[in-house]
Amino acid sequence: MKVAVYTIALNEAAHVERWANSAVGADYRIVADTGSTDDTVSRLINAGVTVHRIAVRPWRFDDARNAAMALIPADVDVCCTMDMDRFLEPGWRTKLEAAWKPETTALYCQTIYRSSVDDPKPLRQWLTKNFHHRWGYRFKRPVHEALVFTGEREVAATSDDLVMFEVQDLAKPTRSSYLPLMEVAYKEDPDDAQMCFWLGRDLMWANRHDQAVRLLERYLGLPTSTWGEERSEAMRYIARMIPDQRLVWLDKARMEAPHRREIWADLAEELHGRADWLNLFWACTNGIEKTRRTGSYLDDPNCWGFRLFDLGAIASWHLNAMDRAVEWGQMALELDPGNERLRNNLDFFIRRRQEDRAAPLGEEGAR
Repeated sequence: MKVAVYTIALNEAAHVERWANSAVGADYRIVADTGSTDDTVSRLINAGVTVHRIAVRPWRFDDARNAAMALIPADVDVCCTMDMDRFLEPGWRTKLEAAWKPETTALYCQTIYRSSVDDPKPLRQWLTKNFHHRWGYRFKRPVHEALVFTGEREVAATSDDLVMFEVQDLAKPTRSSYLPLMEVAYKEDPDDAQMCFWLGRDLMWANRHDQAVRLLERYLGLPTSTWGEERSEAMRYIARMIPDQRLVWLDKARMEAPHRREIWADLAEELHGRADWLNLFWACTNGIEKTRRTGSYLDDPNCWGFRLFDLGAIASWHLNAMDRAVEWGQMALELDPGNERLRNNLDFFIRRRQEDRAAPLGEEGAR
């Protein structure tokens, strides 16, 4: 088996050594540089990587990646597409050879997203099709490009042992070009449910809410919009943008994907704002029971902190369920031990539990 690891690059000097070292087990390491003005190219050459300088105008990620793929030698059996901010786990070559069968055309690996190279804690992880046969594949879409099979029958396998890490470089300005490219992609294929969702999300981030709502509602109506987790996420976004319909859309999201803690966290915030203590207790109970993340790119780390326990404790206090208020108040503080408000609330819950429940509450309370 001959293996090539390849990608495109633009001003990636900070990541070159890590990328090149992680891919050193490949027979070929190939980078198509699209116009770097830093020392990316010289660093790659010094690391033994084969570099080709290419130009793509007008810019499209799919054209650039297809150009890079065309530079892979014809004797390669398996290709690994790996962005410069990603790196392979040591021992990947042996795991690849064990997982790849003669009939395989593509292989999904585990991609684990980290906040930094030194922090081993995974923020989220998902399966990605990063390994493919040399022939029969091309990239499609000008942005958020997808690797698609162009042959007669794709045979895809999965290896949970094969791991690729990602530490996204948030300082790079490339995301500023995504929205116009997504608009091009949507114009080219308006029935692409995935692009419809992503464009709606980016329009929301750009505060173009009217357009975003229309796109996300259209996404929900497409016959190819079948992934419950993503559909629920679209409903969460619509709820944010239409405040007077927020509860309706959050309830739809709950019915679409009740296993996602994110939905219950949003519901809890809305019910807390409405001072609906009984339903707030219900939402927090359901959310806290969801102890496993889905593993998709939609997982929201903010929903796995102290807040659900905090809101649940406040709801419990209002319902005079003081044992639960203390229990959840303690859990909230354990997750954010430096939070003075949580500490004060817990002290208050403990005192209230010790008092005669019929005694006047006074003016102090949980916030």
